[in-house]
Amino acid sequence: MKFSKLPGYRMKDFQFQFDASSFNKLFPFYILIDADLNIKKYGESLSKLIPSLNENTKFIEVFSIKRPFVSLLAATDFIELVDQLITIEALHQNQIILRGQFQKHNGYFLFVGSPWFVSMEEVTNNKLKLNDFATHDPLIDLLHVLKAQELTSQDLKELIDKINEQQKALTKDKEEIKQLSLVASANKSGVILTDLDGKIFWSNEAYLELTGYSRCDVIDKTIVNLGVSELSDHAVLKSMITAFKFGENFDCEIYHKKKNNDWFWARTKGQPVLDTQGKVVQYFVIIDDITKEKEINDKLKESESRLTSLILNLQTGILLEDENRKILLVNKEFCSMFGINAEPNFMIGMDCTNSAEESKGYFHNSEQFVPRINEILSNKEIVLGEELRLIDGRVLERRYIPITSDGIYKGHLWSYTDITLNKKYNEGLRHEKEKYRSIIDNMNIGLVEVALDKTVLLVNNRFSEMIGYPVDFLIGKNASDLSLDSASKEKLETKLANRKLGLSDSYELSVTNKNGELKQWLISGAPNYNLNGEVIGSIGMHFDITETNNLEIQKEKLLKRLEKQNEQLNEYAHMVSHDLKSPLRSIHTLITFIREDNEVTFNNKTRKYFTLIQEKAEKMDRLIQGILTYSKIETVEGSKEKFNLNELVNHILSILFIPSNVKVIIDKKLPVIVADRFRIQQLFQNLLSNAISYNEKTNGIVAISFEEFNDYFVFSIQDNGIGIPEKNQKKIFQMFQSSNTNETASGIGLSIVKRIIDNLNEKIWLESEENVGTKFFFTIHK
Repeated sequence: MKFSKLPGYRMKDFQFQFDASSFNKLFPFYILIDADLNIKKYGESLSKLIPSLNENTKFIEVFSIKRPFVSLLAATDFIELVDQLITIEALHQNQIILRGQFQKHNGYFLFVGSPWFVSMEEVTNNKLKLNDFATHDPLIDLLHVLKAQELTSQDLKELIDKINEQQKALTKDKEEIKQLSLVASANKSGVILTDLDGKIFWSNEAYLELTGYSRCDVIDKTIVNLGVSELSDHAVLKSMITAFKFGENFDCEIYHKKKNNDWFWARTKGQPVLDTQGKVVQYFVIIDDITKEKEINDKLKESESRLTSLILNLQTGILLEDENRKILLVNKEFCSMFGINAEPNFMIGMDCTNSAEESKGYFHNSEQFVPRINEILSNKEIVLGEELRLIDGRVLERRYIPITSDGIYKGHLWSYTDITLNKKYNEGLRHEKEKYRSIIDNMNIGLVEVALDKTVLLVNNRFSEMIGYPVDFLIGKNASDLSLDSASKEKLETKLANRKLGLSDSYELSVTNKNGELKQWLISGAPNYNLNGEVIGSIGMHFDITETNNLEIQKEKLLKRLEKQNEQLNEYAHMVSHDLKSPLRSIHTLITFIREDNEVTFNNKTRKYFTLIQEKAEKMDRLIQGILTYSKIETVEGSKEKFNLNELVNHILSILFIPSNVKVIIDKKLPVIVADRFRIQQLFQNLLSNAISYNEKTNGIVAISFEEFNDYFVFSIQDNGIGIPEKNQKKIFQMFQSSNTNETASGIGLSIVKRIIDNLNEKIWLESEENVGTKFFFTIHK
């Protein structure tokens, strides 16, 4: 009967109703818990399993949540357990574990599940019967299967014993051997029968397919003759020969040669066959191909060895614990760091439950050390960069990383890094900053630091004296509003705009100080960079040259001094960019190692994150390399030489990555020129790379051509790519400017091109149309 046809029936009002007896039949191991964590009801079968169980007993006095671990103090702690697969353990009943889930029910928490048994013996030992379980409970079916497997194994053992008994009664009669061969023929493993000298007188088809030999090839040959190769381990071969000699079993792994001189890893098991008097009359040998298994195991061992070696030799103290705080791995640095006079291997399996209490005396804040450890372990959340001060003066940085598998907590990793030297260095650096700040404040040069929005960030005492206003008054003001006439203001605006483009220069400015005196200042300005090489403002050094304005000699000295300071500023930018490459490459290498070692265990999301990290690291490396290249263009003196431009361009094309959708065409044979070969290579390489990178069309074309004039050549590099909007054409040669959002673009390539062209006193220009393409022209004098 359909419910929808019942009088007054509405599907949305339908509810299941059970009395206690009916519910017990469905879930005989249920537990009902009220808001005060008291056990109000429980299944009849559960009472048989745990006889000491009583109603109105506190749940936490009888059971503990085994997985996932939760410290139950109040009903609110059950919220995170609802709709999860959990296991609970009876505290006073040995080895009784229940597996199931919690549900909220009318203000109560209802646990439904089953005991976690692994054999029918456990059911019997706990005085339970089949009718103590719900009819639908798959556990009994599973236990029956396990029992059946156990019986099958027993039957198999009895069968093997029976075969051995039969073998004792066998003679060398060919008919009986034929009957035995019929059994071996059905085996998927390679099977051979040999005499006492190891000579084969029978083999199954599986062995022939495995080795590539024919039956004629193997009869009257020994397994050693057939399988030995240059790779074979002679010690293993000797052990097999010895086993044949003394009628013993053997089980070994060895290289086995095939007929085509190829090989495979073979697991070879030999068993003597006895006659009725117990005398060995022949051998029964099974050969299995375990090559793939060996390769997988070897790779796992290699990966594990490499990772373990890396961890054991890290300069960071590492301690890996399981969910029960048993040590899984510890390295030498950890032992050394905490004065543990034991080899790391000897500590494997040790219980760390009381280690925090035992070691708290090492730390300044010893009373808070243990509670903090317990808090971290309870929260199971990542902790990074937590500083610990030891009474011996050291400072450690602690990290905690929980480890889960399929959402189940498996343990955690502690790491400790000695940052004492870093702390001392930073403290020294702070003192140095204060010292240099004092020097800056008292130097005879007016110093001003300005943000990109022209806000004054820093001035020293000398600048305050020069302009007549106190330091506090100047901070936060707009730099172009400080006592300047319209012409000087316009000039300063232009210079500040140049700083955004990465340009440095020196210039004179007319300024009226607070007292109304007109002063002539000589200003050396340079862009101010952050650690990423980005312009964040400008720095200006101000000299009052009012009294010496007409003295050209003094002026020349000052200009030379300023040029040197500009050079030092550029060298500083170069140094910062260069020093960033080393840790960046280390990061890239470590990410590659982690990905290779964990390619199988990482999920898609983790692999995606590691790919993004690698891409960002590679982009930053290209950005830094571009900055280094850009900074070297004017500082490295080149020499002119005569060379064939065809050879140079072909070399560039051989080292560039050219995707399959792009074709590079050299319109006609390029000339032989006299120029700085290195700079010309940089010039062509950046332009060609730019044309190839921004061409995503199915039939992308990049064409190289030139025209010859009396004193110079005009070269062109044309593509049919995305083109450059007209509004962006004026700024593409500026540092960190790109006309699109290509992730691989650094925004430096064309600025390098422009700087090379300027340094060579040549010209460059372009013609471009969106979605049609771009054509760059540049000159090279003969």
